[in-house]
Amino acid sequence: MRNNLFLNRMKIYTRNGKIAYDEKFHRGVNIIRGNNSSGKSTITHFMFYALGGAFNDWVKEAKKCSYVIAEIEINGAILTLKREIKLNNFGKANKTEGMFIYWGELEFAEKESEGWQKFNFNTTDNKKSFSNVLFENLNLPIVKGDNNITFHQILRLLYLDQDSPTNSLFYYEEFDTTLTRETVADLLLGVYRQELYDKKQRKVEADKELEDIKREIKVIKRFIQNPFDLIPSNLTQRISEKEKEISEIENEIIRLKNEENKVRFTKNTKLDFEKLNEETIYQRKKVKNSEQRLKNSYYEIEDTEYFIQALKNKLKALNKSILTRDLLGNFPIQNCPECLSPIEPIESTNVCKLCKTDIDDSFGITQAKKIEQEIDFQIRESINLISIKKRQLLELEAELESDKLKLFHLQQKVNSSINDVKTVRQEKLDQLYVDKGFIEGEIIQLRTLYENAEVYQSLIKLQTELEQEVETLKYSIDKITIEQEKLKIEIKQDIEKEGTYLLNNDLKRQEDFYQAKEFHIDFRNNMAYISDKDAKYSASSSFYLKISARYSIFLASLSIDQMRYPRFIFCDNMEDKGIEKIRAENFQRILVEEAEKFETEKYQMIYTTSFIPDELNIEKYTVGDFYTEQNPSLKNV
Repeated sequence: MRNNLFLNRMKIYTRNGKIAYDEKFHRGVNIIRGNNSSGKSTITHFMFYALGGAFNDWVKEAKKCSYVIAEIEINGAILTLKREIKLNNFGKANKTEGMFIYWGELEFAEKESEGWQKFNFNTTDNKKSFSNVLFENLNLPIVKGDNNITFHQILRLLYLDQDSPTNSLFYYEEFDTTLTRETVADLLLGVYRQELYDKKQRKVEADKELEDIKREIKVIKRFIQNPFDLIPSNLTQRISEKEKEISEIENEIIRLKNEENKVRFTKNTKLDFEKLNEETIYQRKKVKNSEQRLKNSYYEIEDTEYFIQALKNKLKALNKSILTRDLLGNFPIQNCPECLSPIEPIESTNVCKLCKTDIDDSFGITQAKKIEQEIDFQIRESINLISIKKRQLLELEAELESDKLKLFHLQQKVNSSINDVKTVRQEKLDQLYVDKGFIEGEIIQLRTLYENAEVYQSLIKLQTELEQEVETLKYSIDKITIEQEKLKIEIKQDIEKEGTYLLNNDLKRQEDFYQAKEFHIDFRNNMAYISDKDAKYSASSSFYLKISARYSIFLASLSIDQMRYPRFIFCDNMEDKGIEKIRAENFQRILVEEAEKFETEKYQMIYTTSFIPDELNIEKYTVGDFYTEQNPSLKNV
C-alpha cells in the first residue's frame, strides 16, 4: 500500500474569532502566488505547524491568530487537525503545542464540540503523542528509544523553507544529529524495517537479561558452595528422609500419650493452651483464605491476558478488513450479476459501478481507523491493569509466606504449652518434641535450599536459551542490515537519476549542472553534491542544487512503491537567494512536466512563487488570489 498525505483545506482564525485564511487544496500541483511581503511564507509556516512541525517564529500578523485547523487525508482516512497559537508574556509562542484531532471532515469538526481528542507533542508511557497517531495512519514504524522520531522530523524532509541554509538538505535545526537524519531518511525511503528495530531492541534486552542472570547465578553459587545443594532431586530425597523421621517421632509420641494413665493441667496452663490453640485455628483459616486469594489472582491475570490477545486479534482483523476493502474496491466488474449484460464503464471513482449511487470511500476507512485507536487504548489499559495485578500477586505471595511462618511458630508454641503435663513418661515426650522441632528446622532449611536450587536450575536453563537467542538475533540483524543497505542503494540511485535530470535541464548558468553525469544525496551529512563535496557555487545555484535534491526525492516516490514518502511536498518560494525569474520559471515548468507524467490523484505538491509562468497561472494549478500588500494572504489581522 502506497503512503499518501493530502492537505484538503486549511483555515486560520484570528484572536477575535474572524477567519484570516480559508482555502481548499486539490490533488496534483498547487501554486500559491503573490508579490514579496504579501504573506506567502506565512501560509507555508501555518501548514508546517498544522501538520505537527515545531515552529514559533511567527510574524506580527500571524501572532494575531489564535489557531489553525486543517483537513487532511492519510491513506484514505480523513482527519481534521487543530493547533493553537499561545503566546507567553514575552510574545513568544510554544513550538511544541499539542494537537487536537477529529476523525472526520473539517465541516463537521467545527460543528461538534465533542469527538475531538487532545494529543501532546511528546509521547509518555501512558499516552500517545499526535506523532504516534500520524505515524500509525501513515504506516510509518514508530521509532522509540534513544532516537525518538516525531512527525516534526518527518516534515523536515517534506518542507522546503527560506530560512534554512542552502547547504542544509533538511529543514534546519540547531541541535541536529546524524542519527536522526539517517533514521528519517531510512523511514521515508522505505528501507527502515520495524523487524530490524525490534530485533535490535530485543538483543539489547536479551544482553541485559543475560548479564543479570549470570550475576544471579554467581551470587547463588557464592552463598551455596556445596554443588549437591544446587540439585533439586538430591534435596527432595533429603527432605523426604527427614519427614520420615518426624513421622516416626509423632507415632512414638502418640503411643506414649495413649499409655499415659492420667494427664493433668494446672488452671493457668490450660488457659494458655486453649488461647494458643484458638490462635492456631484462626491462623490456619487465614492461611487457607490467602491461598484462595492467590489462586483467584492467578485466574484474573490469565483472563486479562486472554482479553488482551483477543483485542490484538480484533486489531489484526480490522487491518485486514481495510486491505480487503481496497482489494475488492478495485476489482473490475464488467457484467451485471443479475442478467449478465455488459456494464458500461464509469469514469468517476465516487459512483457505484452497478447502481450508480454516490459512494464515500473515506467514511469506512475513517471509522475503521477510529475503532483501531479505541482498541489500541483498551490494550494499553489492559496491559496497565495486568501490571497492577502482578504487583498485587507478589504482595499476596509474600503475605501467604508470612502467614505460613506465623502458623508454624504458633503450632510450636501449642506443642510446648503442655509443659505442665505430669506423667511418668514426660521426660521422654519432652525430648521427642525437641527432636521433632530440630528436624522441622532442618526441613525448613532444606526447603529454602530446594527453592534456591529450583531458581538456580531455572536460571541455568534460561541462560542457555538467552545465549542461543542472542546468537540468532545477531545473525538476523546482520542479514537484514545487508538487505536494507542494498535496497537503500537501489532507491538512492533512482532518486539521484531524477536529480540529474533536473540539473541537466537547468538554464545554462552553471556548467557543472547542465553537464552533470552524476548526482549524490548524503542524508547523514545533510548535503547534496554532484561529484565534489567541497564544490562552491553562487547563492542562486546552491539554492537550485538544494531544491533539485528535495524534489528528486518526491519525484522518485511517485514511481517507487516501497518508499514510505507520502507523495506530498510543500515549498516556500521558488525564487529564493536571488535566482533569476527566467530560471525559476524554467524550473517550475520542468518540475510540473515531470510530476504530470504520473496520476495527479496520487500526489500533492504545494509551492509559493512570485514568478509564475503564464501557462501555469490557471485555475487547474493555482490556489487563492494573487496576493499583494493591499490584498495579503491573511485577512482581518
